[in-house]
Amino acid sequence: MPEHAESTGSKADTGNAEVASSINILVWLHATESFYKKLNRVANKCSMPRYEALSRGLDALLREHQVRTSPLNKAIKSPGQSEVFRRTMGQVSRKYWATVTAEEKRLRGQRSARARWKEKASLEPAAES
Repeated sequence: MPEHAESTGSKADTGNAEVASSINILVWLHATESFYKKLNRVANKCSMPRYEALSRGLDALLREHQVRTSPLNKAIKSPGQSEVFRRTMGQVSRKYWATVTAEEKRLRGQRSARARWKEKASLEPAAES
């Protein structure tokens, strides 16, 4: 759809990949009155500014997508089972890290940081003298 073309605001327009992916078209031009009412209602209920409500909502949507498309969820077909597994593994991890001493955590952190810096240095082109 060319930039100068007008949108009808229909659901068919929102499905148009070219329109959806264009960063030149402001999303607010497609927002309806009911969208703003819902945004105001959610922001007021959560006691936060509308921008923060939108930002947190987008973050939550991305997290939900990542969980849904995770290798775990692809391997375990039941969403309930994958959630139980995820919670269980989180508990196992927390219990494990509770047994690791502060000194060991510090040493592991240092080793990890050195490895990251070494990797970063190897990716950067050599500085010319």
